[in-house]
Parts: sequence; structure tokens; C-alpha cells
Amino acid sequence: MRAPLFKRAVAVAATLCAALAPSLLARPALAADVAGPATCYLADENDNILEPRRQYVPNDGAGEIPVHPSPVVPGQYTLEISAPALNFDPDQPDVHFVCEVFYSALGSVRLVDADGTVLATQRYGNDPYNPSRAAATPLPALPEGYEIVPGQAVFGYDAAAGTVDPNNPAHARAVGVNTDIQVRKVAADPTPEPSPSNPVVPVPGETPAPTPRAPETPTPAESTTPAPSTPMTPTPAASSPTPRLAHTGADASGLTSVVAFLALLGVSAVAVRRFRG
Repeated sequence: MRAPLFKRAVAVAATLCAALAPSLLARPALAADVAGPATCYLADENDNILEPRRQYVPNDGAGEIPVHPSPVVPGQYTLEISAPALNFDPDQPDVHFVCEVFYSALGSVRLVDADGTVLATQRYGNDPYNPSRAAATPLPALPEGYEIVPGQAVFGYDAAAGTVDPNNPAHARAVGVNTDIQVRKVAADPTPEPSPSNPVVPVPGETPAPTPRAPETPTPAESTTPAPSTPMTPTPAASSPTPRLAHTGADASGLTSVVAFLALLGVSAVAVRRFRG
């Protein structure tokens, strides 16, 4: 019972493969990993590729068909570096063919930080003479505050020249792969202020650079509001003696003159009375 079921399954699978074969063959195949001439397919007189596709192969011993290089497309590359210059075979005038040249995007040089964040990108330049190669490409401009991590071992990276050459003889499609260069933030390391233990020695012939000074912190102004204090009870002043006039020689003589004058008046009055009596 199992044998008939197995045969039926095989028959169904074969039918499906036969039905899908044209559509599978119609898909454009990727170019080989080795640069070479473009793949050509049989076509009609209007340059339409005949389906199912059949690859064009010149007859043995037939005349050689001239070829021309594929054009260089900015930002893209192709491994089909050449194609026949004619779309028909002179030895077979009734046979036409069309050659397809597939292009892919070139990769880029990327500056990435430790977290993998892309900070700058520069697409590879084209080799002006070979559509399958890229040119040595300068690194993109560094973002402000960043530097390239030294000592990186990246294929095609020339630290001295600051360029990346992605062409790899062992991998033709390496020109379509990105090259990541690690960068990091510049460490903040301010110049220490000179001190007796670390004086700044000027270099002969050079003007010493001004020493950076730390910003001065403004001193807050003193408050003019008087602080509260305990009221002071006025201390009664000690009683001082009533001031008296100083007895000078001039005052004493004046008093004596007054007394003498009064005595003289008394004597005169007595004399007058005696005279009258």
C-alpha cells in the first residue's frame, strides 16, 4: 500500500517542478565571484530575451565577435566587465542575443563608536578604468570631539594615508561590503597649572603659552542688615560735683576792692552824720 503512495508523491513533485521551471529559469542569476564577460541569452530581432532562457554560446571555429568594456557607473560596480559589441552572430545571421550586465552598490567607509553607532559615512570611489573595482577612498571627516582608535587591523585600511582600499583578490564582491573604522571620544585632559613641584619650563625660541586659570568664584557681598543684639540698659552716669568757679588771683583782688569800697562808704556816712550833728 505504501509503494503506490510513494510513486504518486514522486509524480506530483515532478509535475510541480516542471511547472515552476520556466519561472525559476527566468530569474536573473547573480554574476560569478570572478570578474569576466557578461552572460548573453538568445533573443529575437527586437532584442527580447526568449523564454525559457538559453545562454548564447558561439559555434566552435566561428569568427570572434568584438567585445567592449562595461561602462563605469558612479557608486556601483559589476563583475561583468565586458560584453560583445554586437547583438547577433555574423556566422549565424538568424541568431540574435542580448547580454545582461548587472550592477550592485559599492560599499562605504564608516566611522563607528564602541556601541556600533555609525557617525560618518563615505561611499567608495569608482576605479575609472575597471567597473569591477573601487578606488582607494579617503575616510570621512571625523566628528568634532572624536579621534580614530590607533592600532586597528582592518583590511585595506592605511592609517598613515587615511584611506581604505577594499579590493580583495580573494573576494571579488568585497567592494560591495562596508569597512568600519573605530573611533572614540577625545579624552578631556586639561593642562595642569604650574606649581613649585611641577614648574613649566619654557622651550628656547618659543613663546610660552599662557597658563589657563580656573574661573574665579565671586565672593558674595556682606549683608548690610544689622544683626539683632540684646538691648543694652544705659548705665546711670556717676554724679559729678557741681562745677565751681576757680579762685584765681584776679577774682580775689576784685572782691577785696569791693569790700574796701563798702567800708569807705560806711566811714564817709559816719563822718557826714558827725559833721551835721
